[in-house]
Amino acid sequence: MQNDDYTTTMTELIELMRIIGNDTQQCEVKESKRKLSSSITDTLSAFSNGSGGYIILGLSEKAGFTPVEGFNARSMQEALSQACEKMTPVVRPMIMTCPFEGSNLVFAQIDEMLPRDKPCFVTALGAYGGSFIRTGDGDRRMTGYEVERLMEEHAQPSYDAEMVADAGIDDLNPALVHGLLERQRESHPHVFAGHSDAEMLRELRILVRDSTESEDAEDIDPSFSQLRPTLGALLALGRYPQQFYPRLNVTIAVFPGTSRADVFAQGGHLVTAKSLTGPIPVMIDDAVESLMTWTAGPADDDPSGSSARPPDYPRSVLREAIANALMHRDYSPNARGTQVRVNVFTNRIEVINPGGLFGTVTHTTLGNPVSPSTRNQFLVAMLEATPYPDGGYVIDSGGSGYQQIAATLRAQGMEPADIDHTVDSFTLTINRRRAFDDVADRNYAQRIVTLLERRPSASVRDIMFELRLSPIAVATGLRALLNKGLVESVKEQPRPQKQYRLLR
Repeated sequence: MQNDDYTTTMTELIELMRIIGNDTQQCEVKESKRKLSSSITDTLSAFSNGSGGYIILGLSEKAGFTPVEGFNARSMQEALSQACEKMTPVVRPMIMTCPFEGSNLVFAQIDEMLPRDKPCFVTALGAYGGSFIRTGDGDRRMTGYEVERLMEEHAQPSYDAEMVADAGIDDLNPALVHGLLERQRESHPHVFAGHSDAEMLRELRILVRDSTESEDAEDIDPSFSQLRPTLGALLALGRYPQQFYPRLNVTIAVFPGTSRADVFAQGGHLVTAKSLTGPIPVMIDDAVESLMTWTAGPADDDPSGSSARPPDYPRSVLREAIANALMHRDYSPNARGTQVRVNVFTNRIEVINPGGLFGTVTHTTLGNPVSPSTRNQFLVAMLEATPYPDGGYVIDSGGSGYQQIAATLRAQGMEPADIDHTVDSFTLTINRRRAFDDVADRNYAQRIVTLLERRPSASVRDIMFELRLSPIAVATGLRALLNKGLVESVKEQPRPQKQYRLLR
């Protein structure tokens, strides 16, 4: 980037901040008239641990983001360089002096550090006291959990290979185990030629020896009584993994509008919700089927079940998004009480999993298939050979699930998926297909009006059943009618569900 390019970028950032009235998550402004703010190291840490950002010195937020009179750009540029030396690892930003409205400002671009170099912290405070992350337009000290997750990046985690002491081979699904072993023998005939099932189960880290039992290998009997499934094996191949880890499941919540706040407006409720359990292939299948039904079932347009309109969300995109969330989520002990959550709004679907990006993957390299990184290497290896109940395998994209999502959305003329990640969570947002929204939304609303004209009131479930609409179609139509003042919600006792009626 040339000097003029830095000046242009800085000018655009200042114009944005003048419009919104404060600095942003991407940019921090300091006056620094006489000396550099002591909190500048917090910002250096936060940008380095996050997605990078910009620092502008010599600009007054209080005075409407105007240059500070008497600002010494040369001196503050040197002071900022010295502050960078107080960090571990040392921060090496690009620091420029850029002209702006008759003055010179100091403009610095701080890049996100590679995961193996995080956390970046103030040396004098140590990793736990001096690591920060950007939140809104400020810097927040990271929690111990967040610091530990970043330190975990320095070595390959192995939580998925941990033995589950209370489980046994009977807690694995025989059909899934058989399918995995057959797939492995087919894919790697030279490796597994002549190997028994028992040998393969140990070699693939599906079963491991219980260290509390006898260490004499000859004591292993045909019943596998001294072998226990690993966490990854239970998740990929288990009969009911939630028997041991109740929260390692998937929850789906369908909201009545475009934000969570809509649930609480006017005494609102979720349109519907569901908790999915079972091994990963079953949870993925169940989640995709539920989402396809709830967002745009085939009955939306034609009672016969045929529909010329494409679904709101491509099935393959939903499958990849949920599979990625389950295979790449954080399975460390502190995260095992957190579910994979799928939030369905009238305009988008959010898939949220605990655990941020891992390894060499950053926000800017996520779409680059050259250097994929795997947090749960044993689980991913199992899922590459774990069959779906209806055919195919959980992972058949060669580790390029995100690239497949992007390619599918692009090919179908849909908006790209949005990515938001922090140290401890990752959110993939898939935007609803827009080509038919206006026509379809008017159609939903009109059909609901026709129904309410012939009956005093109806609940969401009543409308779904009588009009054969999906939950999202009903929520979309009702929201349009409520916004136009054509429908009101009422509570009719003893009916537990909220009722909707036309305003006369």
